Amino acid sequence: MGIRFSFSILLLTLFPFVLFAEGTREITPFITAAGQLCIDKSRNNFGFFDAPSEFRINIYIANVSETINFGLGFMTSPVTPVDVQYRIKDPSGNIVLGPNPVPLSGQGFITSYDPAVIGPFVGAGGYNPIQYTPLITGNYSLEFYYLPDGFGYYTEAGRIQFRYFDITVVGSANQPIPGRVWSKAWQFNSGSTNAPPTEDRFWATMFILSDDSIVTSVNCNGFVGGTFSISSNQTGCSTTGVIAVDRQSRTGFHTYPQYKVFLSDPDSIIFPTGKAVAGIILPITTTTNCATGSADIGVKVTMDGLVDVFIEVNPNPGADPQDLKLTANVYANPGGTGYNIIHWNGNDGRGNPVKSGTIVTATVRFIHGITHLPIYDIEYNDNGYIVDVVRPPGISPSIYWDDSLLPNWGTVNLNGCNAISGCHLWDIMIGDTNTINSWWYVASATAPDVMFTLKRAPLPPGAISGDPSICRGSITNTYSVIPDSNATSYTWTYSGSGVTITGNSSVINISFSDNSTAGTLTVSGYNAECGNGPASNLPISIIPPPVVTIGNFDSVCYNAPAFQLAGGTPPGGTYYINGSAETVFDPVGNGPGSHTVVYRYADGNGCANSDSTTIFLTNGHECEIIIWVPDAFSPNGDGLNDVFRPVALNVRQFSMNIYNRTGQLVFTSGQISDGWDGTYEGLPCPDGNYVYIIVYESSLTPPEFKTLSGNITLVK
Repeated sequence: MGIRFSFSILLLTLFPFVLFAEGTREITPFITAAGQLCIDKSRNNFGFFDAPSEFRINIYIANVSETINFGLGFMTSPVTPVDVQYRIKDPSGNIVLGPNPVPLSGQGFITSYDPAVIGPFVGAGGYNPIQYTPLITGNYSLEFYYLPDGFGYYTEAGRIQFRYFDITVVGSANQPIPGRVWSKAWQFNSGSTNAPPTEDRFWATMFILSDDSIVTSVNCNGFVGGTFSISSNQTGCSTTGVIAVDRQSRTGFHTYPQYKVFLSDPDSIIFPTGKAVAGIILPITTTTNCATGSADIGVKVTMDGLVDVFIEVNPNPGADPQDLKLTANVYANPGGTGYNIIHWNGNDGRGNPVKSGTIVTATVRFIHGITHLPIYDIEYNDNGYIVDVVRPPGISPSIYWDDSLLPNWGTVNLNGCNAISGCHLWDIMIGDTNTINSWWYVASATAPDVMFTLKRAPLPPGAISGDPSICRGSITNTYSVIPDSNATSYTWTYSGSGVTITGNSSVINISFSDNSTAGTLTVSGYNAECGNGPASNLPISIIPPPVVTIGNFDSVCYNAPAFQLAGGTPPGGTYYINGSAETVFDPVGNGPGSHTVVYRYADGNGCANSDSTTIFLTNGHECEIIIWVPDAFSPNGDGLNDVFRPVALNVRQFSMNIYNRTGQLVFTSGQISDGWDGTYEGLPCPDGNYVYIIVYESSLTPPEFKTLSGNITLVK
């Protein structure tokens, strides 16, 4: 290496311009580095005949006095040389050189590393180039062609790799003009994909010219990729318009070539430097929508770029899980009022709707010079990238990435990395056959915070809970709906009459009077920001009570036995004595005096009604036990005292036997109403004295069992 360094010093002394060749010198900055130009039709159309514009190898000619000089050396793949053609097209698409076979020796063939990095200057130790003198200015394209395999297919095994290559634009004074060679989709090979440590590493530094004319350099820093593609664009792996999605790395090939990628710093005369100045034109506007709970943030900018809008939902300092960040493309001339509208759906960082009335803070940052670097099929990037701002000069930007869609635990860095040793590392489990995207920007401006109140109409309350059928009469029922955090109160109304509503929360009481009428109960949530929300309804019917009656009870002795309560209609109701539900009435337990009996009946609708009556309990002579037995009778048929019959009061069990003087039973009876007519077996009995024996039980409480006996005289 010391000899080569000395040789390089000598070259710079004798020929100060010769180290401006473009090709191997850039992608293989030292002899042991790996880096080869790769044409692989099985992957894409890069550098192939009739490739679309984004896959061409471009050479810019600014003056017809300039010449295109190029050379190629050693096809390392396929191992057996094949017939590979090259040609050059002018800016109009006309073939102006070739097609010719790629040289395997002689003019245009580069034999080793040193001539490749010295360039098309034979006198300085370079190679003898193929030359073309353009007739017009503009972008020329260098194209290659090789045949498919014997089956008509292009496969990875048939790809073409050039160990050395050089494409140099030389001016009229035989001086190289760097920064003229570019493509939007370079494809290289860096040897094997062995796991580090390995010497098969790609150490190139590529230069990206964004569409807003910002130049950044990407030091590949020795990644291990085998065959891979390098491209750059404004959004990343896709163009859905959802920036947070577009910038995510993907499995498989997912990208689109947009920005020009150079081997050297682009010629600043042909590709002038843009302004790395970001500007926001105040004021920032906010518009809220009660119906959707969303908000639109209006931003005016001085140039195209994108904005990050940090919405602080949680008032605690710093980023919290409830806070969120929106990212959107913005334009200097979007049309209309000049405002770019960034839409926020009103949900917090966890996806939950933010409550109406919440005061949020929006911080708007405008980003300019955004550059995405989606690279396909890099197996190992154990050192990371190093990115620098080339033009206009600036500090090294932070690098961001989101590999969360990739398997095997892809990392995410949305806060930025600017480690001088390199950023965004991965291994073969992440990088193999996947598109890994990184991005950065070169300028930003932050507007003063904007505070606004989120507005969200209360949600429909849902079904009203409560009884839809009310029995007419004074009654209070509870009604409710599920509470909504956006409602500070509720508006309840009733279309009928005769009711009183108490409360204005999600739970209320309604008192129905005797003259209430049917109607519809309506409720809607309310907040001061949006007023009443949608309403819910509950039809309420008023049902008349059933007709209930109970008959009157006769007076009862205070010492009468308990008896079953009855007489209420419709049947099936409940009797109440002095407020207690009873099925029987016990005079002894209640005592003398009047007692109210209430009969209450409820129909199938649950509607009830009642009627009442009074039971009187007496304690006079009529409540005594009395047995009176006559001492004589005259059964002579004159209609006067013809039957012997005792008189009883409050007696319920009774038996009587009558005997003659000889002890013969001449009459027996089990009913007090049955009397003896003075006969025995149909024949009159003789005058005289007879004996009676009466056994009875009282009907009062407590019951008494007694026996009476005596004489009775039969007189005719």
